[in-house]
Amino acid sequence: MCAPLLLVAAGLAGCASQPMGLGDGPRSVVLNHPSGETVAVTYWRPGGGYDADALREISMLFRDRRSGEVIPVDPALVDMLVELRQRTGAPPEAPIRLTSGYRSPASNALLARSNANVADNSYHMRGQAADFSIPGVSPARLAEEAATMRRGGYAMYPSTGHVHVDTGPFRTWTPKGGGGEPRGAPVLQEARAPERAPPKAPDRAPERIVMADAAPVPHRPLPTGPIVLPPGILAPEPTPARAVPVKETVGTKPGLNKRAVAKAPVPPDLVQVRAVLAQLKEQPGPAPAKKKPQP
Repeated sequence: MCAPLLLVAAGLAGCASQPMGLGDGPRSVVLNHPSGETVAVTYWRPGGGYDADALREISMLFRDRRSGEVIPVDPALVDMLVELRQRTGAPPEAPIRLTSGYRSPASNALLARSNANVADNSYHMRGQAADFSIPGVSPARLAEEAATMRRGGYAMYPSTGHVHVDTGPFRTWTPKGGGGEPRGAPVLQEARAPERAPPKAPDRAPERIVMADAAPVPHRPLPTGPIVLPPGILAPEPTPARAVPVKETVGTKPGLNKRAVAKAPVPPDLVQVRAVLAQLKEQPGPAPAKKKPQP
């Protein structure tokens, strides 16, 4: 799981812009979680840029604490936290206490059922948001510096004493329940990330052909009188086959029948028949029988 995360973190690091107010020296951060887990790393160095191993450790601290899922954290978010620490005058070793980092969609939906301030499409689900506090620094001061930076979204939650920041567009909102102090930014109700644009609809719907809407064919009366077909349009009728008597014989093996076809009789030669009749006609007939005298 860590190897793909390392590659993606390095890609995000290459896309992050140069932050203002951090100078050209190394950038270090100390992060801790209420569970007691702490990460202290130098995540950026002159000439080398963002350190992929350090970003991996930060992403592990930001992981979803319910499911254990890890995604790369936006390096610009880490720069934002470090610059806020510097602006408030906190020392470099002062820990930034992270109360909520990455949230999986399932965890975010679970929180949204019980907390009206949890957005359905939160930047926490993208590794671009952090809920945090810095010991010794008031939430109001952190919110004021975030408003001055105009680097992304922010809001203060007095009931819990934490501040939300993200790398989305510059904006703020009043937490539900009151107590927020928006300063100079458009006021929203929730820290919602923009919805992804739906797929573009085709310019024109495909045409549908309905048979009931087709133009009817005009009625044409059937022709009257005899129908004369031109010669050659029909094939000659085949000569019917002569019936051949068939006799059935019984084979030598039981249950086996053989069908034998009898030879068709040969028709007589009419010329020979006429010649025979003529010869018979020319032969003298038999002599008449003599009558016996009657007594």
